[in-house]
This record gives sequence, C-alpha cells and structure tokens, in this order.
Amino acid sequence: MGINSTEVAYNFGQLGSAYSDIAQTIIPPKDHVIVAIQFLEQNTPTVLTPEQLDTAGPNFPFIKGDSNVDSVGGARTFNNSGVVSVALTDNAGSDILTVAMSAGANSKVKAGQFVLLAKADMETDGDPDLEIDSQTPIPIYNGPNAQGVKIEKVDGANVTLVGHGTTADSFAGISPSSQMLVCLDEYHGAGGIQADGQQYPAGLTIYGRWTAFKPSAAGVICYFGK
Repeated sequence: MGINSTEVAYNFGQLGSAYSDIAQTIIPPKDHVIVAIQFLEQNTPTVLTPEQLDTAGPNFPFIKGDSNVDSVGGARTFNNSGVVSVALTDNAGSDILTVAMSAGANSKVKAGQFVLLAKADMETDGDPDLEIDSQTPIPIYNGPNAQGVKIEKVDGANVTLVGHGTTADSFAGISPSSQMLVCLDEYHGAGGIQADGQQYPAGLTIYGRWTAFKPSAAGVICYFGK
C-alpha cells in the first residue's frame, strides 16, 4: 500500500538530488535546502553553509568557504555558542546569584534558558576552545539526575541565576572573571567548531539543512528537502 506522507519524501530524497564528482558548488532549488549529503568517495569539502534561521545558528556543521558563497561566515556557527553569548562584568566577591552583563541585556537573553560560564575569548576555530567553568554544571534537562544552572530573571543588564534539579540546593552562585554566559535554548547548544579541512570517509551520510555545499573532486550526492 502506498503512503502519502511528506515525511517519506523528506527522509528519502524524493524531493530531488544532485550528484557531483568535481569541486563545484551545489545550490538547492527554490524553497529547498540540502537535507543530506552522501559521500561516495573520501571527500574534503570547502563550503558547507547552514540555513540561517537565527543570527547564531541553527545547529548544523559549517565551513566558511569562499566569501562569494558564504558572505556571513562565522555568523552561521551552528552549535558553537548557544543562542547568544554575553560577556559579564567582573563582579566583586564570589557566589553571586545576580550578575551584570557588561554590554547590557541582549534581546536573546531570556528567563528559562540554561547557561554555561565560559571563557570570553572562545573562537569558532577552537583556539581557544570553549572552556566551561565547573560553577555551571553541564545541563541534564530532565529525569532524576537533572542538573544545571538557568536564568530565573532578566532585569536590564542584570541576570539572576538559579540551580536546576539536583543543582537547585547546592548552587551558590558564580564568580565571573573575564568570562561570559553561553545561553542555551531549544534550538541552540554549545561546543563544536567550524569544519574547515575535515575529511569525510566514503559511505558516510550527514544530515542537516544547508544552502550551499562545495565538495572536493570526489563523488557525492546531495538530497533536497523543504
């Protein structure tokens, strides 16, 4: 029996595909994106441009590539630095529950977001990397072992933090020192770096939402979806 389902089309490529074994940029048709890339041979792509639904994402690997293909470059840094990262004013003392953001409250900083206290000079090439302070445990969002620190309230330049789950009773605040808060929401995580120079083996398929892809001179198939 046939199945009338857009999910089948999206998942198995019936909305179109393109093959290439030369180093040329593949662009999807109107109102489509590249949803999967199958590497038929070992390949080192030079452009991988995520669909940009937000100024800091979304969560798909990127290769900055040529300026005429990826004009926004580092703005499409996928899962690198949350929905927003905000530098903190170094507050006197320690165990501070309400901290001040040095440039004021960004409109993307919202109550309910989980936060990571990290080095403010983190770069998308991984040098320096995302070094997370132990004062903000890696979030576990649900279940009996839930933990982490999240934003309880935003008031101008000030952010009040509260512990989550098993961290609720033990969290006494943070002691920022040339650091920033990486804010996590439903669509933006943290960690990972740009994929420049990454070699993908034959037989691998990666999934995401990309607007441009340029392989090296080896066989690939790009699948299109909405």
